[in-house]
Amino acid sequence: MNKKIAIILLISTALFINACKKNTDVFVPDGGQLNAADTTWSNSLAATAPVYALQNILLLQTVKDSIEVNANVALLAASNGVQVTFPPLCCVSSTGQVITGKVYVELLLIKKKGDMVLMNKPTISNGNVLVSGGEIFISLKKDGKELQLAPNAKIYIRYADAPTNQQMKLFIGDESNPAQFNWIPSTTLSDTIGIGPQTYEIATSHLRWINCDYFYDTAGITRSTVSAHLPANYTNANTTTFLVFRDFRSVLGMYADVLAKRFSSGKVPNGKVATVVAISKQGNDYFLGKETITTGTNVTTGNQRVSLSPVKTSLADIKLFLSTL
Repeated sequence: MNKKIAIILLISTALFINACKKNTDVFVPDGGQLNAADTTWSNSLAATAPVYALQNILLLQTVKDSIEVNANVALLAASNGVQVTFPPLCCVSSTGQVITGKVYVELLLIKKKGDMVLMNKPTISNGNVLVSGGEIFISLKKDGKELQLAPNAKIYIRYADAPTNQQMKLFIGDESNPAQFNWIPSTTLSDTIGIGPQTYEIATSHLRWINCDYFYDTAGITRSTVSAHLPANYTNANTTTFLVFRDFRSVLGMYADVLAKRFSSGKVPNGKVATVVAISKQGNDYFLGKETITTGTNVTTGNQRVSLSPVKTSLADIKLFLSTL
């Protein structure tokens, strides 16, 4: 009897060990890690879409200062080299009331292509490529409320750039479409640009986004579009994409083609070295994809396909890379 019991115990033990070994071959993931990636593209993004949080996190800090607006000229010389002159009593409220006393100024000058990416301000005017001589943001506020320039009032902006270009014209930022910023040529006759050997001097009746640009001459140049293709979890809800040219100061937004699930540029001149850049926010992590190309290479039906494989990257390293563009 004892021998039978021993044999039964041995068989039971062997079966138990074998069952345990089989279980160790099966990986059961943590239920908290089963969050499926969102692969949905949308023509209308919710305000809570990760791409908007990403764009806000990337924004540069403006220079903040104050001026006294009264019967005298006010001068603001910012640490970034921009000098702005405000004429006497130049500010009014949204209802047209003349403003006096202390007014708070926010000011930003962008000349680097990487900074244009950070601020999501590509150099495009109605689909046409612009070459920028500097993007400027100026906002005036009192008691937390945004002000306007008084009728017929102009501000005067002066900053250095080298080399300058005699083709420069003034463009005004159109912010009506938050998904696709656009530059509109100024039609205000009193808006002017003085162009020196190393300086631009702007007189304008506009606030907020202002830009010195000229249209890139594409006469006689073959053009094509560039499209960025990414893994399925990189969508227009969490990813922003740009085409940055190497040899001139132009940055193009690449916008969502929802049906094709890709990001596409408008038509660009062929034969130019450029970098396709994709930045994404996935959960609490950030990803960077980049590929340097020569536009017009391996074009099929007018489109150049570029595949990107973003990698997890810190915000600091993303900004460091953009500073090299």
